[in-house]
Amino acid sequence: METVTSAGNASGTPQDFATNTGEIMVEKGNPKNIKTVSDLANPAIKVVVCAPAVPCGAVATAIFKNAGVTVKPVSEEQNVGGVVTKVTLGEADAGIVYVTDVKANEGKATGVAIPADQNDTTEYPIAELKAAPNPSAAAAFISYVLGTQGQQVLASFGFQPPK
Repeated sequence: METVTSAGNASGTPQDFATNTGEIMVEKGNPKNIKTVSDLANPAIKVVVCAPAVPCGAVATAIFKNAGVTVKPVSEEQNVGGVVTKVTLGEADAGIVYVTDVKANEGKATGVAIPADQNDTTEYPIAELKAAPNPSAAAAFISYVLGTQGQQVLASFGFQPPK
């Protein structure tokens, strides 16, 4: 959104429409019995995260800092899909992903909640573009996403409401 707003391409002020928080993804059934962020500091646990320069990596970095632990990942992926793949294929014991990623992979992975005081939140903004080819449809879509029905759909995928 920063790219859009700094270029002057947003019509109006962006609004957050959803948030997402980090969660520890582990193999289905949690065979390594991982219960906390601190457990990920154990060198016997193969942890995978996103590279620090990508959003999910920034979330993982903040979580480790908030928990006061040093984690040495076996791999740093370029996107959250890479982390999900390594955990669900058994190539890693655990990874930091978003709550929505765990929910989307419930049949292949298990989530371990991260306490709010250790977690990090990502906000998702929305704004109409000045050059939108159909401004009335853009406004209607934004209204839907911010409204009760849109928020219910987002919640069904694990997103939380904006703060």
